Amino acid sequence: MAEIALAGAIGLLDVVLPFLQHVYHKRASPDINEVKELLNTMRSFLKDTEGREETEGWKDRVQKVRNLAYETEVAIDEFMFDVTGNSHHHRLTTFLHNVRHSFTDIKRINRLSSQLKDIKAKINNIKDTDAFRCCHSAVTSGFNVEEIPPEAYPISRDDHLVGINRRIGKICSLILNNESRYAILSVFGGPGTGKTTLIHEVYKMVKEDFECCAWVPVPRSFEQLLENICKNMGLHVCQGMDGRQMLIQHIQQKRYIFVFDGIWNEDEWHYIESLLPFNNKGSRIIISTCKRHLASICASPHDYIYDLNINPLTWQEAWELFYRKAFPSGKPPSSLVEWSEKIVKRCERLPHAIVAVGNILSNKPSTIMEFKNVHDSLEFEPGSSVGHTYIKKLVQSYFHLLPNLKSCFLYFCNFPEDHSVTRGRLVRLWIAEGFIGAKAGKNLEQVADEYLDELVQMSLVHVNQWDFDGKVKSCRVYNLVRGFILSKSENDNFYTIVRGPETRLGENIPRRLSLHNFSPCISQTKGFPNVRTFSVFGVGNRLESMAEDLFSKFKLLRVLDLENAALQHFPQEVVKLILLRYLSLRNTKIKLVPKSIKKLQNLMIFDLRETFATELPKEICELHKLLYLLVSCVEACLGIGHLTLLQKLSLIKANNKKQSIVKELGNLIELRKLGITELMKEDGKDLCASIEKMEHLTSLYVESVSMEEDLDLNYVRKSPELINRVFLGGRLHYIPKWICSLDNLSKIKLKLSKLENSPLESLQDLPSLKELHLFDAYNGKELVFEAERFLELRMLVIEQFSQLCMVVFQETAVPKLQKLTIRNCDCLKSLCISQSILHRLEERHVPGYLNQGLTME
Repeated sequence: MAEIALAGAIGLLDVVLPFLQHVYHKRASPDINEVKELLNTMRSFLKDTEGREETEGWKDRVQKVRNLAYETEVAIDEFMFDVTGNSHHHRLTTFLHNVRHSFTDIKRINRLSSQLKDIKAKINNIKDTDAFRCCHSAVTSGFNVEEIPPEAYPISRDDHLVGINRRIGKICSLILNNESRYAILSVFGGPGTGKTTLIHEVYKMVKEDFECCAWVPVPRSFEQLLENICKNMGLHVCQGMDGRQMLIQHIQQKRYIFVFDGIWNEDEWHYIESLLPFNNKGSRIIISTCKRHLASICASPHDYIYDLNINPLTWQEAWELFYRKAFPSGKPPSSLVEWSEKIVKRCERLPHAIVAVGNILSNKPSTIMEFKNVHDSLEFEPGSSVGHTYIKKLVQSYFHLLPNLKSCFLYFCNFPEDHSVTRGRLVRLWIAEGFIGAKAGKNLEQVADEYLDELVQMSLVHVNQWDFDGKVKSCRVYNLVRGFILSKSENDNFYTIVRGPETRLGENIPRRLSLHNFSPCISQTKGFPNVRTFSVFGVGNRLESMAEDLFSKFKLLRVLDLENAALQHFPQEVVKLILLRYLSLRNTKIKLVPKSIKKLQNLMIFDLRETFATELPKEICELHKLLYLLVSCVEACLGIGHLTLLQKLSLIKANNKKQSIVKELGNLIELRKLGITELMKEDGKDLCASIEKMEHLTSLYVESVSMEEDLDLNYVRKSPELINRVFLGGRLHYIPKWICSLDNLSKIKLKLSKLENSPLESLQDLPSLKELHLFDAYNGKELVFEAERFLELRMLVIEQFSQLCMVVFQETAVPKLQKLTIRNCDCLKSLCISQSILHRLEERHVPGYLNQGLTME
């Protein structure tokens, strides 16, 4: 965690250095460069120490380094607060500012320089201590985190094997299918899902069918890996001998089965591949991994993947496993059944967690108080034996993460237990926090998506919903994983969670503060000088009355997340938080945004969706750092085109007091998402001209001013190639040809289009289309999905058709359809669909009378 703090401090130094060089002609730059260099050295040194702070002396030094990183952040933030607070944008006021504040500026720079010198001296003091050198020597002489061998998890005994028979059938059939081709089976699952137990049982059952076999826990050293395989084969590799060649010669003509338990990266897999001959003797390899993409890379054929995340224990199996472990001598007393069920629920059917908890309870008195204490400790108790037992399986994944990814992962403690967060909200918060580093050719959101994908692939984050295009829609962490995050976060002062009136702040000065149910102790605290992030969940109506006093305590705040808060008015104190990067007032009851919003010159993300605000002040156009402006059908002001860094703008009205802002949108060439409503027919040509300039555009939402108004979007000659989502609301004579040529289009919704010709004719050959939603989109009586059309379609919604009588799916149409919904089509009498299509459907929502009388093609 000290490594994370250092990364944040270094990131701020990278921001302030070019600012000083540009504005203040390199004053204080040497101090910044020296401090940055020293912090980088310490970050490199501490990189291998996470999770290895075993002595009190070492913990003390890590704490000091962390505090120095935070002290650096405070110095930089206070300097930027003063500078931003006195900045001006008009040429005259800028000149007056330069004259008036020149002496003040010198004082600010001198103060910053003095603070940095003090920090530098403190770093050198730590660096020069004998204890520091001893610790440094001890750590660097050992192995680092990447070299920590995987824990040799004990193979479960018979009482761990609940539900094993249901799971091993498919795996055994793949291994013993008598095919001579070489096959590699990947078993994928998160920590504690029972990968090792499962493959060990399979291995015991099938190994006699092979001429040679080996079970190999994968170490971090390639040399050790080869040595382990050879040892399993009974090969003695003497010095100077080629162990790899000996191994290949030994098994070249044999039918073998090898199990490699715990592969972490592609390099390990490629090395394994180089050791083993791919013969045609029916040999098999089984690998286990926590990484989804790695399971896919290793598997051969590609469908040889067994995903334990989608094949968990059933509730009955989880209960039986807990019952065996917690009550080995008999049934639980009726008084403990309720708490036992709560414990099993909190363990979320993860077998290793259930076994760990059950073992502990079997040695405790069978009382309600003991069971309640264990249940509560599973949520958050840093030193609990329960936590350590389960966390050992999680720690390996966590310590393979880079500092920024660790920060992204720990950020989940901000959200309450069982709270699922949308991908968009999560990545925007990460961006505002500064966790997301720039990458050539990618915007920050794309990099954040990569971070989230990696956390998912490592099974640290659980996906609740996927988009049909393979993107995470919403996600959370398992309850026990959240316990680890809370423990880590509290110990290292990453995030402070206040979970009710009984919660009291500890000795640490909070840096990030999250209220889960409003606590009066917060409003009674004198101040929060170091808080950078503040968020609320379920605080009720008390926040409104406390807002002014509360927000006045947050001088250096960067992130303010008030989504779903019970606010009636825009908190006036917010505009004084001039370092603010993120402001979310989504789903509050505010009606007006004040003109003083212009003071938030560092604001990058402003979320005003689902509020009662109907217009934006013209001063919003002075927030030149805005990347995201998210609103709900509000009047935008003239001048919106000045926000040239905007990447997402949605949903704004096309006209402001009868003046169109559509032409201005052509200046927003960085837009990725555009949502515009109340478009008039005469605005169509200008909107098309603007769209042509947005070469990064991926999502387009356009709605006409009324049901009777035509959408005229036929003027785009060269469409942005990256568009993958389109919503068109309003009358169409025909679907614009440029939309029908979008090869990347994965989702389209047509609403109130009232087309005279079937929209299927235009859309059926789109190569990437996965979601199609038709709402009163066609005036005809029949929709026919032709054979071998809509080849990638996964979801189809047909809704509110007034004249539709028949829907027909020809035999080989929609071969990948998973979800079919038909509703509010009063004239629909016939649904012709083949049995093969019906069998493939995972969800079907159609009127009951159609279900009863389906016509089969």
